[in-house]
Amino acid sequence: MIKLIFSHIHTYLRENLGARRILPLDENEALELGLNLVDEKNETETKEVLNYFFELALKYAKEGQEDDTKRLIEYIKKIGRAAAVSKLEPVVVSTLLIFPQVATEARKQNMENALVSIALALGEIGKVAAGQKMETPAKIAAFCLGEMGNTAASRRDKKGTIAVIFALGEIGKSVTSQKLGDVASSTVALLGETGKVAASQKFEDAALNAELLLQEIGTGAIEKNLKETADMSVRSIQDIGKTADSQGLDKALLQATYSLEAIKFNAEDRYLMSASIIAEVALLHFERLKIEKLEDKLNKLSRGKKRIPGTDL
Repeated sequence: MIKLIFSHIHTYLRENLGARRILPLDENEALELGLNLVDEKNETETKEVLNYFFELALKYAKEGQEDDTKRLIEYIKKIGRAAAVSKLEPVVVSTLLIFPQVATEARKQNMENALVSIALALGEIGKVAAGQKMETPAKIAAFCLGEMGNTAASRRDKKGTIAVIFALGEIGKSVTSQKLGDVASSTVALLGETGKVAASQKFEDAALNAELLLQEIGTGAIEKNLKETADMSVRSIQDIGKTADSQGLDKALLQATYSLEAIKFNAEDRYLMSASIIAEVALLHFERLKIEKLEDKLNKLSRGKKRIPGTDL
């Protein structure tokens, strides 16, 4: 299914972003024009401007010009964000579908910073779209990020993995706040999977960030009575914790228990017993790993790293 969707992206862009006239503009003029066209809710000509930027971004990425590629990503993001604020859903979707192709070229050139920019752009547009209760763009943004997260982790791109986790977290919090349950659950699943892959690569900071974001989303889901999202958050934290344990990531393992306890407490307080039970079962597994001894060990290590200010001691 995933391959099928991405195989149609190029066709979609060609058919929906096909420019009808050449824009005799420089980049800054094109950006100003694009934002004005969004204000006028002129979808057709906004897509022409997006096509102009899309072709430039691809050109720069293929040539390995990272700074130029990042600049075009920023311009595309600004138009996409403005379109989301204005609830121009077709334009938002068109904007989001630009990024995977640019990411493919950037990846070929090992342009890690450009890939981080793309991840953050997807996160911001998806977050704003969710805030406007636009489910489809939010889902597309999360889906694209999930693909990027798996690829970044498999390529041992720690910076890109952390960026994807942050972006998915922003979308997850937004869709949860708006009570978009189906999108929230799918976003949490993608965030959990990326966190798990990060842990498998021993990216402990990335795994910790994923756990903390899942805890925040899970708690928010409980407050909004989104049962499936809360349950998914618990299961995702458990999976990351188990992977962290297998990889010897003590801090991530300990954070998994803290996050599960926090969600369990909130679920009980709100009488959302399903999430509470799932968290309780997960905690039983981690308790068998002698978490208290692990906590003492990490505290001793932390104290051992302290130095007296102004000295080498």
